Amino acid sequence: MFGLLLYAGLFYANARRSTSGPDAETALPDYPSKEAAQAESERWIMEGGDIVVRTTQRTRRSVPLSKQERLKLEMLADERRRERIEADYAECLDSADNDLAKELCSFQQSSEPTQGSTTDSDGGKIPKTKIIEDVDVVTNKEPRRTCTFVEDYRRFNCVELAIDRDEVIDASQRESLEIKTYKQFRY
Repeated sequence: MFGLLLYAGLFYANARRSTSGPDAETALPDYPSKEAAQAESERWIMEGGDIVVRTTQRTRRSVPLSKQERLKLEMLADERRRERIEADYAECLDSADNDLAKELCSFQQSSEPTQGSTTDSDGGKIPKTKIIEDVDVVTNKEPRRTCTFVEDYRRFNCVELAIDRDEVIDASQRESLEIKTYKQFRY
């Protein structure tokens, strides 16, 4: 009999020590119905605040060149042709052995297209259109905390992301955020 009492006392003391210490796990909240658990999880989400997720979308489109832009490109092409002709002339003068050869340098045939042609010095045509890139930035507020309903276990599994309230992040960073808190609302 004494052994049985001793065993019961040790069992009770050991059970009490494992549940009442500072490291003891607190019981998860139980709610009387699904609606009550859902309402509490929604309240918890609202208290967590929001983050701002920024999405950047780039769109490229082709638009016709204006008359002024086209004239400017033609002037630049003419300037390049002139520079190349002058460089060829200077090279011809440097390599000329006598006065006759130097005079012939001014009549030198160039591989350049004729003056009326609309090609630039690289042999490409002057474009008729230009590419414009539009950048659209869309910002959305999302909650820091989210909950998922798990019907089989009769609970809402909730997580809080490790990010400050109202912090602005890019959409690409959204998937790599760590979880700060995990919580369950059982019913």
